Amino acid sequence: MTSVYKKCLTIACALCLLFFEVQGKALSDTVRTEVIQEVTVYGARGSDVSSVSTAKSADRKLMEAASALQISDVLKYFSGATVKDYGGIGGLKTVSVRGLGATHTAVAYDGVIITDNQTGQIDLGRFSASRTESVRLVSGPDNDLLQTAAMAAQAAALTVNSYRPRLETGKAQCNAEVKYGSFNTVSALAGVDLLASRNNTLSLQTEWLKTDGDYPYIQDNAGNSQRKIRDNSNVRRLRAEAALFSTLTDNTELSVRGYWFLSEQGLPANILYNDNAAREHLWNRNGFAQASLKTYPAKRMTLLFNAKYGESYTRYLNPGVNNSMGKLDNRYNEQEGYLSGVLLYRLAERLSASVAADGRYSRFDNGNGDEQARPARLTLNSSFAVKYASERVVLTARLNHVVTAEKTLLNEATRNYNNLSPVIGVNWTALPAAGLHLRASYSTTYRLPTFNDLYFEQIGRRDLRPEKGSVKSIGAVIGHETEKLAISLYADLFDSSLTDRIMAVPGKNTAVWMMKNIGCVVTHGVESGLEIESASGKIRPAVNLSYTYQRSMDKSDKTSYTWNHQLPYTPRHSASAVVWVVSKWLNISANWLYSGEYFSNSYNGPEYRMPAYYEIGCSLWREFNLRDYTFTVQSECINLTDSRYELVRNYPMPGRQFRLKLKIAL
Repeated sequence: MTSVYKKCLTIACALCLLFFEVQGKALSDTVRTEVIQEVTVYGARGSDVSSVSTAKSADRKLMEAASALQISDVLKYFSGATVKDYGGIGGLKTVSVRGLGATHTAVAYDGVIITDNQTGQIDLGRFSASRTESVRLVSGPDNDLLQTAAMAAQAAALTVNSYRPRLETGKAQCNAEVKYGSFNTVSALAGVDLLASRNNTLSLQTEWLKTDGDYPYIQDNAGNSQRKIRDNSNVRRLRAEAALFSTLTDNTELSVRGYWFLSEQGLPANILYNDNAAREHLWNRNGFAQASLKTYPAKRMTLLFNAKYGESYTRYLNPGVNNSMGKLDNRYNEQEGYLSGVLLYRLAERLSASVAADGRYSRFDNGNGDEQARPARLTLNSSFAVKYASERVVLTARLNHVVTAEKTLLNEATRNYNNLSPVIGVNWTALPAAGLHLRASYSTTYRLPTFNDLYFEQIGRRDLRPEKGSVKSIGAVIGHETEKLAISLYADLFDSSLTDRIMAVPGKNTAVWMMKNIGCVVTHGVESGLEIESASGKIRPAVNLSYTYQRSMDKSDKTSYTWNHQLPYTPRHSASAVVWVVSKWLNISANWLYSGEYFSNSYNGPEYRMPAYYEIGCSLWREFNLRDYTFTVQSECINLTDSRYELVRNYPMPGRQFRLKLKIAL
């Protein structure tokens, strides 16, 4: 019997015992006929004190205080989150947790998962913070049983919740926002929310952004420092969304959303080669339509259905390639259809169970000739979960299953995949009066090879195995909330491992690299944070602090010179702070980011050392009313001290920046 099935059997036995105990308790108590809805208790902004694992969130207040232009800007202030940024507004931005990589973080928009089978990672830079209501990052099991199977299958889940209008009868609201900042950065947003009928609300919005991205940087050549200007960094983006929120009956809610994103940008060269003449260009087009239906057909039952269809298009142009065409012009297309259903049933007052199933069909075409694989993949996720919640104990357990079927138009497809993954977590209120909660969790993760891993020209391999990982965590959180003050203090120790890591390595011909399963990573560390917020008074201060220690070691090969070395782009120490004060006269915020030194290569030699850096920002804003209009004026300074640093080697980040914002709401 394999270890995974032993774990599953152990969990099943424990749940059976728990079930009979709870049923006996429920029968002995007075029978209740009313529906008791799921309730999640929150402390201060970032920490869910009843969560069985580390769960952090950010609302509009924190995003404004952190001067967030994109979703990735606020994730930098989450403990345990590593944001990889290739520089500037147009640079690729991904998030990973606990040394597992960005491909092990599931991302959902309004509860519906976003996928990219070509690369496996989602660019968070395309999601604007202006009309985002909140973001939530869970590292490990989630208390929410009404979760899709695809989201529950990963070790970490990021949920982006878009703005939802709340209008009074017969009213409409219009809003507009204009920002101007350094490097000729301009963004404009316009939206309207309409109460189409008593039970139907329509929301329309569009946002346009452009920047020249021509920020200065310092290039060091053999000790000779030169000040240069970043070239080919221009970005043009257009985003449009339409959403309908409908109350069909007293027990049924429907939301429908259409999303369209267009991007055109230059790709600045790696400064190592001092190649400002590079003219690489990238075009992206992404659109989807999704619908969510939530209903309560019975007193103890909740049903959730999601449907989605999406398309994406990418074009990469490099006019400087020396080939028969005199250029490299690659085009990629991906289509996806997605269906999911979740059934949540309350077995007893304290015991709930859910069953979830997802089906996703993806088709990929690189559009570069007839000799390409053109793969198509059918992925089926299923999940069974139970939750026991008393006044002092919360216990969740889940069993995830994934199976795939794959085919290609040309050549042989990879094998089909099949995996079973257990997840369990517990939260115990040790000291109710002090608000002290102790928690522990164990979760597994499973990452399928991407289409690039399997079929990319020359480097792809069809015999790749999926990446498998596990995460163990134990921690404590103190949450205390009154009418005037909310305080949350948390710390979690974690240990994660990842096997069969997919990496590109030299093949028989050292000039041609190939994807192989050679990687193994072991990570241990601590996530901690403190959040304080005043909820009343003329002057309301708030503090958000975080610290992360992360030791991510390469365990791929004992004979290798990289054995036990720190994983690239993973600092051991990182910290952040956001402080803001809200008053009726003026709102003030200051933020600070710190990253200890790290390495750009597993070799960890001095030539790959990336120095530690810090970044300071501040913001001032004021909201006031004039007749029927609400005005918000805000000024922001990012990187106040003009720190020079790189998150990815040889891709310098911008220095000091300024932004001005004017927002009008009617």
